[in-house]
Amino acid sequence: MTRREGARGRWARTVPAALLVGVALHQLFLAQTVGLSPWFGGGFGMFSSTDAGRARHIHAFVLRPGLEREVFVPESLGVLEARARTLPSDANLRALALELAQLPSPDHGPATGVRIQVWRTRYDPETLAPGSELLRGLVVTP
Repeated sequence: MTRREGARGRWARTVPAALLVGVALHQLFLAQTVGLSPWFGGGFGMFSSTDAGRARHIHAFVLRPGLEREVFVPESLGVLEARARTLPSDANLRALALELAQLPSPDHGPATGVRIQVWRTRYDPETLAPGSELLRGLVVTP
């Protein structure tokens, strides 16, 4: 075996392992900084957590002068909602909030903002009683 063939062999063994470590570190970074669900982004840690996308829920409030009304996310925005629940980054929350601000409502006047929150279900370690914990929130002005 020549030196060149030996170097290629080392690279061929090293690159896949380095990529796997890179994906794992990126997933851990996103999970710690913006709340990525452990069940996504490579799936590292998924079996150690019940924090899947459906164990999270969104509360959205349309803001108008002197009024704050909770709104439900329509099915037509289901993809944006799923993204916001799974990876509640500022960009994903902002995209959903801007769409919610455009929805018709019985209130007069345009929306001055949208407050959006992503909550996750947590279980008490002793009683196993479920409870909600605010994961991330954002106020967006259209």
